[in-house]
Amino acid sequence: MSVRVYCNRCGSVARIESSSQEVETYKKLYCGCKNPECGHTFVMDLSFSHTLSPSALDMPENVRKVIQRADRTEQMLLFSELGRGA
Repeated sequence: MSVRVYCNRCGSVARIESSSQEVETYKKLYCGCKNPECGHTFVMDLSFSHTLSPSALDMPENVRKVIQRADRTEQMLLFSELGRGA
């Protein structure tokens, strides 16, 4: 999925010309409207909001290795046990 930016003046598609990483979870996007009759240039903010599903990298490495070695049925059993709080 790609992000599409629109001009807030004419509604046309805009191009992200450059960006500036302010902090790890916040970026400024410098944009220009692709409509030659408009030509509006503007800055938009892109920021991290929240996690929907935790990263597997948050698990200890030894646990990840056990899960990776398990076949699909064993993985499903492991995760169902975790879901029950075992």
